[in-house]
Amino acid sequence: MTSFSTDTKAIRKFGLIALIFFGLLAGLGWWRDRTLVTVFFGCLATLGLGFVLLPEPLRPVYSGWLTAAHFIGRMLTLLMLALTFYLVITPFALGKRLFSGRPLPMAPDPEADSYWVPRGEPLQPRERFIKRF
Repeated sequence: MTSFSTDTKAIRKFGLIALIFFGLLAGLGWWRDRTLVTVFFGCLATLGLGFVLLPEPLRPVYSGWLTAAHFIGRMLTLLMLALTFYLVITPFALGKRLFSGRPLPMAPDPEADSYWVPRGEPLQPRERFIKRF
């Protein structure tokens, strides 16, 4: 598992971001007259204020928050990769096999000694490899 920075500066920075972000969402919920949204994001904004004012006592809460966020991120990554593979790549590959009959667009030439294509332009100087753009 990844190690997280739990120094006081990182906790305060996270708390300030959480205070602003969740405070804005709580304000939006209050403006839209959504009590549950206002209370939920208001509690999270208060926790962000606590991270700013009292980072040392809230260090375990911050560590738990990061652990939960890391787990959720890993699960979402796994889900998105699996969905991409099974809903995009697999149907494309099956359709390619179904309609073309072979995985490569060209058939191998049994009489060819090599598939090397001679280069027409001159070689690049060494300086070009160091600074590509």
